[in-house]
Amino acid sequence: MKIHTAEVEDKLKVKYQQQLSERQRYEQENKYSKSTGRAFQKFYIETKFFYTNTKISSDCNDITFLNTGTTNVEVEGILLLPNQSLRIQGNVGELDTTQYQINFATLVSTGNKLAVLRKLYT
Repeated sequence: MKIHTAEVEDKLKVKYQQQLSERQRYEQENKYSKSTGRAFQKFYIETKFFYTNTKISSDCNDITFLNTGTTNVEVEGILLLPNQSLRIQGNVGELDTTQYQINFATLVSTGNKLAVLRKLYT
């Protein structure tokens, strides 16, 4: 018994096109802020993990350092204990180009884990 027929596939294609056109209409209608009239700027969040001492290029508007390991870590000399975080935010349209130095309390990577979340514009 053949369940997937051409008719079913055609219905799925039509439904997909309807959803796509609805999404495009939504994006067009919501391209500008209703309160300020300014255009919205698209962005995405990138997450990376680090386990050894390094320098991190920010090149973003907003960066968060989260110590998800079991050892202490310093970000530009600011001590983060396990489960502590540091967030650095920019204003609208700003881009942080800082090179952040990351130093773990131990050189052995056992227990070292730093999550870095960056807000990047498309």
